[in-house]
Amino acid sequence: MKTLKKVTALALAALLGLSAFPAMAEETLQQPELVARVKNIIEVDGYQFKDLNDNGELDAYEDWRLSAQERAENLLELMDASQMAAQMVHLTLVSKKDSWFTDNNVGFALVYEYIFDSAKDAAERTNEIQELSESSPLGIPVVFSMDTEIGAAFVSDATFMPDQINQGAVNDADLVARLNEVVREELKAVGVRMALSPDADLMTDPRWGRNQECYSEDTEVVQNLIVAAITALQNGNELNEESVIATVKHFPGSGAQENGVDASPLTIQEDSLELHLAGFKAAIEAGVAAVMPYGYSTVPFLGGDAVENSADQSAAVMTDLLREQLGYTGIIQTDWGLNFVGAANAGADILGGAGVRSTTQLVDGVDEARLKDACRRILVAKFQLGIFENPYVDVEKASEIVGSEEHKAVAKEVASRSLTLVKYENAESLADQSFVVAGALAQDVRALNSGWTAKEPVEITGTTLLEAFQEKAGADQVTYIATASEVPQDLTGVTAVVVVGEKSGTHDPEWGAATLEFPQEQVDLIQALDAANANVVAVVLMNRAYVLTPIVEAADSVLLAYRPGVTCGAEAVADALFGQTEITGKLPFQIPASMDQVLAQREDLPMDIDEPLYDFGYGIDVTAFGK
Repeated sequence: MKTLKKVTALALAALLGLSAFPAMAEETLQQPELVARVKNIIEVDGYQFKDLNDNGELDAYEDWRLSAQERAENLLELMDASQMAAQMVHLTLVSKKDSWFTDNNVGFALVYEYIFDSAKDAAERTNEIQELSESSPLGIPVVFSMDTEIGAAFVSDATFMPDQINQGAVNDADLVARLNEVVREELKAVGVRMALSPDADLMTDPRWGRNQECYSEDTEVVQNLIVAAITALQNGNELNEESVIATVKHFPGSGAQENGVDASPLTIQEDSLELHLAGFKAAIEAGVAAVMPYGYSTVPFLGGDAVENSADQSAAVMTDLLREQLGYTGIIQTDWGLNFVGAANAGADILGGAGVRSTTQLVDGVDEARLKDACRRILVAKFQLGIFENPYVDVEKASEIVGSEEHKAVAKEVASRSLTLVKYENAESLADQSFVVAGALAQDVRALNSGWTAKEPVEITGTTLLEAFQEKAGADQVTYIATASEVPQDLTGVTAVVVVGEKSGTHDPEWGAATLEFPQEQVDLIQALDAANANVVAVVLMNRAYVLTPIVEAADSVLLAYRPGVTCGAEAVADALFGQTEITGKLPFQIPASMDQVLAQREDLPMDIDEPLYDFGYGIDVTAFGK
């Protein structure tokens, strides 16, 4: 229901029992749309409200005319310690138990693979759970979250976006904003109001497998793009009814892993701390609603409990550095951990991986004032999102929004503009010729993104590079070769597109952190094609800065595709090599010439490889490949 009512400041003051607010004179109040599936809607003073605690009266927290802060304070007065602790719980939704929401009324749920289905089915499932939450004694809605490194990719027909590594190669804040607007629209369509992204980590060690989730090793690039992403996700600098909560991570900067091994101590030092904090400072200034400290690494440089505790269990990280030194007042969302009492006492508000059993531990082990402090931030955010009035989504509309052609066009634009050419010799467009496609990754659709989607054996839908080339040229024009042993002796005059790199992953890269050198079977394949006198075009799917030396030596042209996206990434690569789109991407990091160079650089400093094979920002601009 939508009606408009005009009330003066004096009339409103009389209604609320408050003093007059001259600044509100002639302000128009708009009756929000209320959707209640369990509780009653009551009418007071000509307006309608949801009777969330079922007492037949209008409580302040049910009154949408009040500020989010006023409503939160009233609701806190009605809650006991257990209910406040439950709001801090951020469970992982692999399966559903009704009592988690009806009786326990938990605050947050990571949807994970529970909604990996069509957009319509995903929307129906979040609506079902919101109905359960509405039936709880206080009717507090749950906030659904998602790992959104590649978009709303825990919904099967979502638009799988290119990873942040690709976005850094484009380095266009306006385009990053448009990408995140798509993510916001698709998340909201299925009822998800919290994005566990973007990533402000600085790429300072090429061995770290999570470089694919980062924008750049340049602080200015990271700052510009992180602000664009946050503003788009949150629909401005403050949360509102159109917002998705942005969660910037992984504080205080997890790119500096010891020896590049994920979950190792961070090697940040005095001369690098400000570099790693740069993206987070920009995010805070942009009004980011949530910050996630890293859950797997200690930060010895900061001293105190950061020497032994991971960042999201450390008061030195969360309270001393983030709250006091940086002045952050928003939500601190932990990474997924186990010591929830320790995290809460150290300053965390939302506890990733906690369950309903954690509430008793929190009540017993955390001072009630700390619980109230955390719960206050959570409730204010929920009121700002408008989900107390309507937490439900239109399941039919979800199908129209998620994976729309307009959204796919944005994904393809990012993929196309991110492609980076580092070598360009003897190039011929693939148009109007028969050619070879080689390498196992040419048939691996998952390798087009990082692993932040449903895990195998769940199938994801997309076009492989081989399929994209076949569709464009005709299957009879493409010969597929998997290994070096299948390469003919003579390929003179034939173009061979060889796809190399690592399979999809998240924390741990396929080749491990000890090496950035290509496996022998990939080197053998590209060298065999070169020895057969083929015109070799190497397409590199990469999650970090590899030692490209043997690839560059054997190939005539080398195109870095990074993680271009399951939805349109393969098509973008095919378009580029058919000479139909410009190639303009630039390296978001240095490319080492050898592992010796990698071992000589510091894990915590950007751009400190002396005489790299290719430097940061390098890329050959081509209007049309081979033309």
